[in-house]
Amino acid sequence: MSLKNIKLIVADLDGTLLHDDKSLDQNIKSVLIEKNVPLTFVSGRNVHIIQDYIKELNITLPYITNNGANMFLGDTCIYECPIDSSELKTCLNILVANKVAFLAYTNQTIYSVGSQDGLDEFKKRLIGKCKIVEDANIADIVRESIFKVVMIHPNMEKIKNQLNSVCDKTLCMQSEGIIYTLTNSDTTKGKTLKKLLEYLDIDANSVLAFGDNYNDISMFEVADGVAVENAQESLKEVAKYLTKSNEDDGVSYFIQKNL
Repeated sequence: MSLKNIKLIVADLDGTLLHDDKSLDQNIKSVLIEKNVPLTFVSGRNVHIIQDYIKELNITLPYITNNGANMFLGDTCIYECPIDSSELKTCLNILVANKVAFLAYTNQTIYSVGSQDGLDEFKKRLIGKCKIVEDANIADIVRESIFKVVMIHPNMEKIKNQLNSVCDKTLCMQSEGIIYTLTNSDTTKGKTLKKLLEYLDIDANSVLAFGDNYNDISMFEVADGVAVENAQESLKEVAKYLTKSNEDDGVSYFIQKNL
């Protein structure tokens, strides 16, 4: 295996570069320095809960958030793709009718409707980092530029199909585990990764991508993918390489061994 010409590494965070306790791969910083290769994030996370990791790894390259809906350079958003407001209203009304709790994300504010344990955990991470509006009004939400809606519900697969059947510009997809996201249909990790590579003038053949879940499939369609051992089987099927689990520092292990 020869991966000596890699010029950029892109990595998902949760379940990939992060341990289950949300701490970083403990060897990643030293390995990146040793191999002299830059890394940036392609994450489903909101900009506010990615900052600690940006600082910890001293990332100066653009990074991708909200499953591709935004790309930031430092604190500046250099690309964004919000959900169409008319379709957003339709989708949110369907969620309310089905008693689905959700969080709607702008770059400054999180709008919360309903309550669900997993979503409440997401909100806890955001306390003190951005404004959170509880029991938000649909009319207020659709007036904003919403980049991502996150939902958890036992019947979400059926509701996903309902949402996708009434929308042309908006896509509901399974993100990871029981978590589903609603974004602009032009927004995926893969599509925004292409924009990042154009911005950096780097060929996709010189890029290595690490991931673990459904929302990383589009990223692996752009660059050679490395799936961690704990990855979903559907991602492993499209990965070019496999590595150890996130708990075993699979990202740094693969880089150390192969680059």
